[in-house]
Amino acid sequence: MASILDPVSPPISPSRLQSRAYQELKRLIVSGEFPPGTFLSERQLAQQLSMSKTPVHVALERLEAEGFVTISAQQGIVVRGMSLDDILDHYELREALESWVVRRLAGKLSAEQCQALETNLAGQHQALAENDLRQLILLDEQMHFLLCSYLNNREIIATMERLRDKVHQVILRVTDTDRTRPLESTNEHVAIIQAVIAGDGDRAAQLMIDHLEAGKHRILNPERFAR
Repeated sequence: MASILDPVSPPISPSRLQSRAYQELKRLIVSGEFPPGTFLSERQLAQQLSMSKTPVHVALERLEAEGFVTISAQQGIVVRGMSLDDILDHYELREALESWVVRRLAGKLSAEQCQALETNLAGQHQALAENDLRQLILLDEQMHFLLCSYLNNREIIATMERLRDKVHQVILRVTDTDRTRPLESTNEHVAIIQAVIAGDGDRAAQLMIDHLEAGKHRILNPERFAR
């Protein structure tokens, strides 16, 4: 019989369970561990996450609203890939936003900001040398977010935060399409940052557009770049 002095862990609130289920399921989808087309079962997911079906159900409904899964009576729960329209919309938004950002930033970065970007680029080169694609993808995302954060525009930061998971999915998909792309992409990052630091806004903007267009073309025409 347990003593009244024995510590008793308080029960986890339903909202915390739902949040945990949502974060973990989204991680599995965005990371590619649950690739597009994967059929999901609430019961099996609940067992995997060591929780009841209720928080899993709520998490899946939220993921459906965000476009990560589809739920239907006929097919059940299926991981949703990015459609052609999704990809085009994603790139159009990023090209408009990020090219404007680098043009505005050109020649205006502080020494600390320049150092952070150069440290990021050094990390990308190290990840390439070690063939650590997971780390390279994280640094790729970080570089784009760093640039957008340096304008201190809350709306731009909020937009990039909203796109964060899509950015990850897109980079992962581009990498899977063409294994030579990571090296090319890293070299393009170097050129963009050099143009920003040098104060050449027009060149930085064009390089950013070219960089994003290269990724888009690899997703839309994978047969041309499969190697």
